[in-house]
Amino acid sequence: MKPHVLVAVNGFTEQHMERIRQALSGWASMERIDEETSESVFREKISRSHIVVGWPKAEWLAGSPVRLVQLGSVGYDAFLGNKHQDDPSFTLCNASGVMSVAVAEHLIAMMFALTRRISHHIRDMSKHSWSRQSEYEEVYGSTACIVGVGGIGTEIARRLRLLGVRTIGVRREIGESHPYMDEIYPSSRMKEAVAKADHVILILPGNAQTEKLFDYKMFASMKNGAYFYNLARGSIVDENVLHAALISGRLKGAGLDVFEVEPLPKESPLWEMDNVIITPHSGGRSVKEFDRFCHLLLNNLMNYREGKPFLNQVNV
Repeated sequence: MKPHVLVAVNGFTEQHMERIRQALSGWASMERIDEETSESVFREKISRSHIVVGWPKAEWLAGSPVRLVQLGSVGYDAFLGNKHQDDPSFTLCNASGVMSVAVAEHLIAMMFALTRRISHHIRDMSKHSWSRQSEYEEVYGSTACIVGVGGIGTEIARRLRLLGVRTIGVRREIGESHPYMDEIYPSSRMKEAVAKADHVILILPGNAQTEKLFDYKMFASMKNGAYFYNLARGSIVDENVLHAALISGRLKGAGLDVFEVEPLPKESPLWEMDNVIITPHSGGRSVKEFDRFCHLLLNNLMNYREGKPFLNQVNV
């Protein structure tokens, strides 16, 4: 029986879909549904599929013949510990690399907006106010600690080095040297690493090991007057502690793209802070995002057909 592919990615254009049809021609069937389709319909479609593309919920796979899920996201938190992963014939792949450039550029934009006080000037524009800030900073010559040295962390480090920023990376183990890191620290020495940085950048997966990792002790370890950026997962940061650090001045500012609760509740005090930049989990968005995702998918469809190793396979 031919494998059946279920595609639930609204961002794919007809040109993307035609490329997928051509890649599947002769060996697999395909169906496309709206990614906002009701759970009951989604489950029914999954029950007849062997490959699912998009953002399915892990529990929807129970009892299905699905052998490959190609996620449209880097994060795969929802699949951790799911029973379907006990099946050795099941493979989960994420979209690592698809959003790396966009997230790196988003981070750089936040960094400049904070250090050059751009966000203040945008607010002044609405009031027709010609008001210079008291303190403008340069990123040149500063030190950045990137917590999470994967594809996104590498793209960030590459750009920061070009800007004259000293880079410190934190990963599970030191391992080999990194072409864009001046120093590498193991995660066991994270407090020591963040203490050296003017900018602390969080790029980590959300899981049981990283939940509330940035708590009072971690923020207390940071340099007084440092900037903090979270483009990873909201669950990694204790937002109450973060807010307190911003209020006290221990942190000079923060660029936040992810939150404990999304959308960020209207009553959150973070909305009212002049030294905080908030974006709606949009760091990975780009007009080129789905071109890259389609390219990744086409490669993994061929790998599925030919029994080759998958790109971006994750262990859950």
